[in-house]
Amino acid sequence: MNPSSDQQIIVIGAGVGGLSAAIRLARQGQRVLVLEARAQAGGLASGVVAGGFTFDAGPYILLDKPGLEWAFAHLGIADGTLPLTPIEHVYHVLHEDGQTTAFDRSLADTAAGFEARHPGSGARYQAFVAKTGAVHRNVQPLTYHSHPGVLDVLRHGALGSVPFMLSSLGGVLEKSGLPAPVRAGIGIWTHIAGQPMSQAPAPMAFVPSLFHGVGAYLPRGGMRAVAELLTATAVAAGVEFRYETPVAGIMAPRGRATGVRTAAGEVLPARAVLSDASGIGTYVNLVEDFPEPAKTKLRALPLQSPGTCVYLAVRGRRPPYYVRFKLRGTGCTAFVQPGLLDPGLAQDGWFPARLISPLPHPEAARLGPEGQHRLMDEQLAEPWWREGLEDYRVLHRRTTFEWGREYHLYRDSMNPVMTAQLMRQGRLAHRSPTVRNLYLTGSSTHPGQWVSFCAIAGILAADCLLHDHPAHA
Repeated sequence: MNPSSDQQIIVIGAGVGGLSAAIRLARQGQRVLVLEARAQAGGLASGVVAGGFTFDAGPYILLDKPGLEWAFAHLGIADGTLPLTPIEHVYHVLHEDGQTTAFDRSLADTAAGFEARHPGSGARYQAFVAKTGAVHRNVQPLTYHSHPGVLDVLRHGALGSVPFMLSSLGGVLEKSGLPAPVRAGIGIWTHIAGQPMSQAPAPMAFVPSLFHGVGAYLPRGGMRAVAELLTATAVAAGVEFRYETPVAGIMAPRGRATGVRTAAGEVLPARAVLSDASGIGTYVNLVEDFPEPAKTKLRALPLQSPGTCVYLAVRGRRPPYYVRFKLRGTGCTAFVQPGLLDPGLAQDGWFPARLISPLPHPEAARLGPEGQHRLMDEQLAEPWWREGLEDYRVLHRRTTFEWGREYHLYRDSMNPVMTAQLMRQGRLAHRSPTVRNLYLTGSSTHPGQWVSFCAIAGILAADCLLHDHPAHA
C-alpha cells in the first residue's frame, strides 16, 4: 500500500459533477483519485457511437450559459475555451389536437406567432417572460450556494421571490392568463421528467426568459464536448483516473467514511469520499451499515427515468427547429436534430438525430423491455417527426433498462424527480449530514438537472470538503 494513500480523496464517478469536483480539489493541492465504472468519463453527458455517427448520450441543449461560465471560471477554464453555437429556432411543439406552438430565440417573433393564433396572448407572453426573468435574476445567485438559507435569501434581496419559488409550475402558468397551448408549450420541459405541471417546481417557468435572454446553445461537437473538456482539464490538473472500476461499498465505521471497496474486492483508503453516483444510490447501496429507516425514506423519493431513445441517421430538408416535441397526455416525444447547427456531424448527406421518449419511472417498469420496444416502433411509425425527410435509418435503440445497465444507474433512473415538494424540502446535501467525510454531488444535490447545475454542484461539494479538509501545506 502506498504510505500516503489514506491522504487521497476518492471521487466515485466521472460525470460532470465528479469531474468538476475533482478539478476543484486538485487545483487546491489535494491528491484526487476518480473511480469510474465505465470505460470513459462523462456519465450521462458522454457520447454514444452508433452506425459510425457520434451522438450525445443525454442532455439536449445548454440553457444556462451563465451558470456554466461561473463553473468554468471556478475551475480555471478560460472563457471561450468551449465554442458555443447559438440556437435561433429553439423548439416546436405539436399538440394532440393538431395545434402548434413555436419558440424562437427572438422574443418578438415568438410573441407575434402566439398573437396570430390567440389574439391578446403576445403581450401577455412578453409580460410573463419579463416577470419570470426578473425573479430569475433575483434568485440566480442562490444557485452558487450550497443549500442557501434565510440569510442568503435576504443578502441577495430575493425575499420577494420566495412565494414564487414555493409555487408549482402549474400554478405559475395558470396565473399568467396565457392560452392553454402556450402554457403547455412553456411547460414541455417538465414532461421530460414524466411529471404533471401541478407537481413541477415553479423555476421551470424560467426557461423562456433564459433562451430569450442569454440564449440557448449547442457546444461545437455536441453537449458531450462539456464532459470532454472537463476530462482533459482534470488530467492536466493531476487528477488520477481508474476506469472500469465500479465501487461496491463506502467504508463508514462509526459513521465516518474512511475509503471504498471496489467490486473486485480492493480496499482503497481515503481521507474523504465524494460521490457523483446517484445520491439515493450512494446511501442505499454503497454506504456500509447505513441505517435502514433512512434508506426507507430515501427509497420513497420519486425517480426520473431516462426514457427510451432511437438513434437515427436522417437525410433531406428538415424543419428548422433544433428540438421538435409531440405532446401526448402528460408525456411527450422529442426529435433532436444537432445537424441543423453542426454540419460537421454529417456524413455523405446523412445527419445524426435522436427520437427520445421520456417515461415516468413506474411506467417504464410496467412496460418492460418488450413494451418499450413496441413503444419505439409506434413512435417511429408516426409521421410528424419525418416531415421534410427523404429517408432515415435506425442505427441503435436503447431502453431504460439498457440505460441503467450501461451507465450503472440506480434503479434505471437518472435522479430524483425535481418536484415542487422536493424543492421546498431541499435537495440532498453536498456535505452528508449523517456520514462524516462523505460528500455528494450531481443532479441530486442541486435545484436543477442541467449540465451547468451538475458542474456547479461539483464545485460546491468540493468547497464543502475543502472547508473540512484543507490541503496540507
